Amino acid sequence: MATGHGGLLTVPQAEQLGISEEVRSRLIREGSWRRIVNGLFALTEDSWMQRAWAGTIIGGSQAVLGHEAALHLNGLKPCSSTMMDSSSTRTSVPITVFVGRRAGFPHDDRWRFIRSSRSGYGSPPRTSLSEAILDVGEYWGADDLMTLIGGAVSGKMITSATLLSDLDARLRHRQRDLFTHIVEDITQGTTTVLERHYHTDVEVPHGLPIPLRQASPTGKYRVDNWYKRYHLIVEVDGRATHMGLAASTDMERDNFHMAHGISTLRFTWNHVVHHPCQTARTVVEALKRGGWIGEIHPCPQCDSPRWDYPL
Repeated sequence: MATGHGGLLTVPQAEQLGISEEVRSRLIREGSWRRIVNGLFALTEDSWMQRAWAGTIIGGSQAVLGHEAALHLNGLKPCSSTMMDSSSTRTSVPITVFVGRRAGFPHDDRWRFIRSSRSGYGSPPRTSLSEAILDVGEYWGADDLMTLIGGAVSGKMITSATLLSDLDARLRHRQRDLFTHIVEDITQGTTTVLERHYHTDVEVPHGLPIPLRQASPTGKYRVDNWYKRYHLIVEVDGRATHMGLAASTDMERDNFHMAHGISTLRFTWNHVVHHPCQTARTVVEALKRGGWIGEIHPCPQCDSPRWDYPL
């Protein structure tokens, strides 16, 4: 009776099986059972999934798992959580449980009970992937959201159109503008956090032309940013350096494009995030060699030492 619900057993279930209070107390003393909360016992080892099930049992008939827990159960690893898998006991965030309008739940760091009604599905019941993403989108930072939504969309787990439609259906959302901008960036081809930083910190504030994203200049290789008119590629990568096969592949790609009259600039996280003004200046110089007649737009940070970083 307990194995299908995280190895848990309630007092009524135990009594139905003929297990008296005296026997239950003895099993707990012997260590065969563990008391999760009053009236709920665990017959198996502690795990994240067991606590998730416990939350729904404590929460009652309308209980639905949400936020990071729902992301996890829907197949996405939450960026803001240390939970590793369903059997892990590690978690840095409480398990969110929507409980309808019921009240009077135990104050326990393992769970966060929210008095709100949500539709749920699955076993244990959880909110939909779209709803879970929208929920964490109210308080996660831009980088975590970019990673989360980018992974879900590129993995074909959900579409940008679905997220925007469901966002429109919500009357209130604390980070509506940020969430919308991130989804729109992903729709336009931005796939990683660093690519978004390149767009928002380098391109836009400095008035650079907007390139094609995830394009294939020659039909052989796909690149991050392709300034087609100016024969320039800009690649961004979170790793400071590439080693071994990755470095060889980068060189082969750059040489191939150079042979076709296309230059390549490569920037790391340090260049894009910590020194966006100097990065923009370098890109502008390359664009001008390709025929761009525009001028860089100084941003509020352009007077800082970022200008002086030697790329």
